Order: sequence, then structure tokens, then C-alpha cells
Amino acid sequence: MGSKPKKSKTYRFNEEWEIDYFFTMVNDKCCCLICLSSIAIAKKGNLERHFLALHNKYQTDYPPNSELRKRKIRDLKTQLTNQQNIFTKPILKSQAVTTTSFKVSYLLAKKCKPFSDGEFVKDIFLEMSDSLFNDFKNKSEITAAIQDLQLSRNTVMR
Repeated sequence: MGSKPKKSKTYRFNEEWEIDYFFTMVNDKCCCLICLSSIAIAKKGNLERHFLALHNKYQTDYPPNSELRKRKIRDLKTQLTNQQNIFTKPILKSQAVTTTSFKVSYLLAKKCKPFSDGEFVKDIFLEMSDSLFNDFKNKSEITAAIQDLQLSRNTVMR
């Protein structure tokens, strides 16, 4: 008869390890705040080995349980978050442009207008934005977003 399937062991990240070894959880992986490398399995021994082998000077420069160490961890976490946000902002902008293009195309189809009118609608948006958003601080951003709209006949048909 067949043997029983082996149970896979799951390890959980302990919040104390963040202060002890400069690690945090990012997408279910332990990420070193100093060198940004990731450790696949969240075991204390793995984190400790990495920290002592590669970042031993942090043990002396930032003594354990000191305010200096906590401040350094906070700064490194902020730096990591800022790096992650660099990638999310353009994605959100492109999703908004795509959604708007779909909505304009839907309205054109609903009114039985040719998709080539999409460029005309874009030109109207640009002309309106010059006077409508004249007093806005982010007028250039709004105009750039309208410029990014994909409303040409070939793009909309596909």
C-alpha cells in the first residue's frame, strides 16, 4: 500500500524578528530591510544566519532594543514602501486611462456612432480642459491624462 502523504510544515513570521533581524513580510516572503533580499521560508534560524553573516555590523551600530535601532527599522520600512509605490502609481494611472477609453467607446457604440469619432471626442476633451481647468493646480496632469486616452478607431475596434 502507498505511504501517507507528508504534511508540509508552515512557518509564520514573528513580529519580534523585525526588530531582532531587520526583516519584514512582503507578499508572504521575508524581506531583508537592509539588502532587500528575500528568504523563502520564515524560520528564525534562516533569518538569524542571513543577518549575522551579511549584516553583523548592524548588531553593534544599532544595539538591540534601542531607540536608534527602532528608528532605523522605521526608516528602512518607509524606504521599502516608497520603492513599492513607484510601481503601483503608473499601473493605477494606466488602468484609469483604459477604463475611460472603454467607457467612451461604449457610449459611442450605444449611440450608433462610428469609432472614428473617438479622436473627435478626445479633441473636444482637450479643448474643454484648457478653459475648464484653467484655475486648477494640476491642469497639466489632467491634460496629460486626456492625451494618454486611446480613442483612435483602430485601437477601439480591437
